[in-house]
Amino acid sequence: MKKLFCILIALVLTFSLLTACSGNTSNKSAVSSENLVDTSDTATSPSPDPAETEELESETAKTTSSAGPAVLDVDAQDANLYDTKENAVPLGQWVYYQSKNYTSDQYEPFYVRIIGVSRSQTEIQAAIDSYSGIMDFTLSEDQAKDIEFGIVEYEIYFAPDYAAPDFGITIPSVNLGAIPKEGGFKTDDGVSYIGIGLVYKLNINGSSFYPKPGDIVHDKGLFTILKNYDESEYLFIIDWYDGEIVTEKARKLYFTAE
Repeated sequence: MKKLFCILIALVLTFSLLTACSGNTSNKSAVSSENLVDTSDTATSPSPDPAETEELESETAKTTSSAGPAVLDVDAQDANLYDTKENAVPLGQWVYYQSKNYTSDQYEPFYVRIIGVSRSQTEIQAAIDSYSGIMDFTLSEDQAKDIEFGIVEYEIYFAPDYAAPDFGITIPSVNLGAIPKEGGFKTDDGVSYIGIGLVYKLNINGSSFYPKPGDIVHDKGLFTILKNYDESEYLFIIDWYDGEIVTEKARKLYFTAE
């Protein structure tokens, strides 16, 4: 008999790719959600004094055209070139898309690339041990039969003319997740899992880290994956929105995992 488990994760996570669970299903959680709070960048990063922030932004705010990168210090490609599973961004390739900059109140180029994926349980356990956030990365004995964690390493780049106050940039949220190339995530014996592939930001730079324009930020994310899937069988995906369209049309950006 085919079983269906539903991985329920808090909606407030900075890095999340949520899939609705429907039907008469048995619900299980791959990560403990007890005492969860908002772990987004804006929630975990201490905010400067509002009056000081307003003054800094008024003095330093700049805008760039939303038509494309005004200053291109990295070899980047337009995200619209990689909007299908068949044409995914290779590891190490920079891509850019428009992201809302609340300092300039403009959509400005936002650069990202994935530089590596690891399934080394030694490396993963070390990352979990050094994690200082509120998530409890624990799988139940039943879940651990089919599920394990992986680590995705990625970088974010802010152009030198990216509008920012003097204290630095509050890093925009990136909705990153892993998805199978075909169908849904299933075990070899046909058990289907919904919610696998969620990526949790490890925030290795600390919660009070504010990069400056021109900086490249390196970080890691922990994600859930079925043990019977190797890196040739799934992709990473980012959902983003085109700021040039009034309705903010949803866009997809795919990355290879190998």
